[in-house]
Amino acid sequence: MRYQIERVCSIRFATPAREHHVQIRLAPWDDESQTLLQIALTVEPEAGVLACRDGFGNLSHHFAVLGAHRELAFTMIAQVETRRENPFDFPSVPPSRQRAWIADCLHQVPRLWDFVLHQGPLTPALPERIGEHALPILREDQPLLEQIQEASAWIQSIAPFDPEREIPVAALPALFDAGRGCAADLAHLLIALMRQWSIPSRFVSGYLDASYFDADDGDPPGTAPREQRLHHWAEVLIPGGGWRGIDPALGLLADATYVRVAVGRDARDVQPLRQACRSDGTAPELEETLAVTPIEPG
Repeated sequence: MRYQIERVCSIRFATPAREHHVQIRLAPWDDESQTLLQIALTVEPEAGVLACRDGFGNLSHHFAVLGAHRELAFTMIAQVETRRENPFDFPSVPPSRQRAWIADCLHQVPRLWDFVLHQGPLTPALPERIGEHALPILREDQPLLEQIQEASAWIQSIAPFDPEREIPVAALPALFDAGRGCAADLAHLLIALMRQWSIPSRFVSGYLDASYFDADDGDPPGTAPREQRLHHWAEVLIPGGGWRGIDPALGLLADATYVRVAVGRDARDVQPLRQACRSDGTAPELEETLAVTPIEPG
């Protein structure tokens, strides 16, 4: 699959701001599962843009506008080709060898421990029960991917996905009280469970094919597509398959219709926009649009 991604952001201030420093993580990854074909980033007022990789391998862009301004706008247009048509297409590892396979990965790449040991408000240690639901227990005699799919369904039974909710909870226990969550909330819960199982797992932000935002079958005729927005899911290190995306919000495995942008231990590592400036302290007005469009090769 090939996609063109256009992301536009405008930041407006009530009074002029200056010394405005911005970091964004909006560009797709370039790795074995997808190829970043081209990218263009424009900034108004004009500013030089520096691209670099952060500690997790995410492509980030930095720029600064030093003079006084009431509005700063930037546009990113990128083309990406995704190749993971079948997320189940990888050599299987017998259940009896799964733990040894993961242990070998942790030995060879010690930084993977970041995705096993890290805990925080968004990915805490989980209790044995959440309400009336017992926490799933890892069964060593069954394929890991099947158990993760079962865990994803378990999460949906605890906190169904709320597509209208955008901001994740401040701490995961609040999700249990709310009984519903955004995609980031459900991804955090799956990650917390995987780390309880001592399985490396990481948080992912990215883009979805536009068809995911079409009206549902039960919506009235003529219902307009929902606004496209950044999506979130988890990736788990699967024996034989490497990092594989699991989306508990939609109950799917990530395939070629998913475009990875950034990964981290939790959502705090992958904030799409960070900024600092000198102003009167009033929060700026932020306006963003996203368009993900399938394109024909060539």
